[in-house]
Amino acid sequence: MAKPSLELIDALKKAAKRIAEDKESYNWKAIGACNCGSLVQAVTNYSAKEISNFGIKKHGDWQSISLLYDKESGYEIDNIITGLINMGLELQDFTYLENLSCPNVLSFIGENTVLKRDDPDDAVLYLTNWAKMLEEELVENISIEKVKKELMFV
Repeated sequence: MAKPSLELIDALKKAAKRIAEDKESYNWKAIGACNCGSLVQAVTNYSAKEISNFGIKKHGDWQSISLLYDKESGYEIDNIITGLINMGLELQDFTYLENLSCPNVLSFIGENTVLKRDDPDDAVLYLTNWAKMLEEELVENISIEKVKKELMFV
């Protein structure tokens, strides 16, 4: 599961907003305009077409691309994945995001939540709640660190 960071939380919110404001451009079947593609658009200057072209060179969907990830490959899609990992994502998060299926996020949304991976409204719901969940984790981590520091001075 992703590690909470302000940068990642902001990216998830931007991706949700992008999809919500332009559902016509959302296309789950296109590497550059799907759930992961929307996140990549939110954090890069790449268009959906450019992202799709990068992905085609590597073969497959985001799950396949992440499974074949090699930060030393020289492929631009792997450079993009490296950037997202540096923001806090883990490789499994690409599959979860693409399928809107992370058990932690679904549980955060509500018990027995089932989302359609190719529905832009469900993608917005998932991304928004994932960001909220990470915000809560970040605040909790900051609070724990503050308490630890205070205890060191007691």
